[in-house]
Amino acid sequence: MLPDVLSIKMKIIFCGAPIGNGQEKGKFYYDSPGDKFWDILHETGLTPVKLKPEDYKFVSLYGLGLTYFNIDREALTAKINKYSPHIFCFNGKKAAKSYLGRRNIEYGFQEDYIGPTSIFVAPSTSVNAGRYWDETWWFLLAASVGPTVKRINPANYYEPDEICKLMKNLDLNTGKTTRTTEKDFIRAINDVELHSSVPLHIRNMFEISKALFAYGYLYYPFCTLAVEQALKCLEAVLSRKYDIKGGPRLNEDGRTTVFRDKIEYLYSAGMISGRQKKILHDFRHLRNISFHPEYQQILGHYDGTLRVLVHLMNEVWLR
Repeated sequence: MLPDVLSIKMKIIFCGAPIGNGQEKGKFYYDSPGDKFWDILHETGLTPVKLKPEDYKFVSLYGLGLTYFNIDREALTAKINKYSPHIFCFNGKKAAKSYLGRRNIEYGFQEDYIGPTSIFVAPSTSVNAGRYWDETWWFLLAASVGPTVKRINPANYYEPDEICKLMKNLDLNTGKTTRTTEKDFIRAINDVELHSSVPLHIRNMFEISKALFAYGYLYYPFCTLAVEQALKCLEAVLSRKYDIKGGPRLNEDGRTTVFRDKIEYLYSAGMISGRQKKILHDFRHLRNISFHPEYQQILGHYDGTLRVLVHLMNEVWLR
């Protein structure tokens, strides 16, 4: 059996189907091919990054828990009373019907409570229940626990974000850990620089990206905005190179050239390599997702993304 992931006063504890009916057959929670559980947690903002099934224990960092229903109603009730989450959510109607003893159950909040804990039934994330899938209920569930990002107020303005309070530095030589501070965030990107020949206005744009990353210690979503700002810089570098090369203002369809057109033109002109072309298109797709979102994604504080972008911008500019 999979171990529970539970602690006192969690925002939501998710309950899977009875043993033999779903995720319990796997090695990790919700690891069956096509299961939407980890995707929907990220899409709704309940987790700032998309977790993998093997990382299921990390959901506790975001106030979320995991358990399953093994047909023992009394045992599950005792468990819920012990940990007293704000919401107990059944992932699908099957376990909910068995626990509540009702044949007909609607999605959403139920009339039943377990002590002070509300009960919510969400559409199953299993691929086998795809015909009943409706992500609206999952967004409603996420909204019911309030904002999942830091809400700024005078008392916490200078405090690190809750996620950053959990971060540790590991000394690989001694094995000792120390608490991550704002200095670590600054040091992480302090040496990331565009070449001095890159136009000043673009270098200034990238300084904003570095500042956003550094301030991510106080407000974690700034790390995501740092990447989005760097993607703007990438397009600015490519557009400037395109203009220098004399690229046309209109594409073959008679429309104003866009990022995609400029990549293809510079490749055909020998100004970027096939490898660079592929990476540029990958970042173009990321930019499109970031600039036309259905929700605020959180990419995290990985400084390697900024480093790759700067290396690519310098390569393209200096070629």
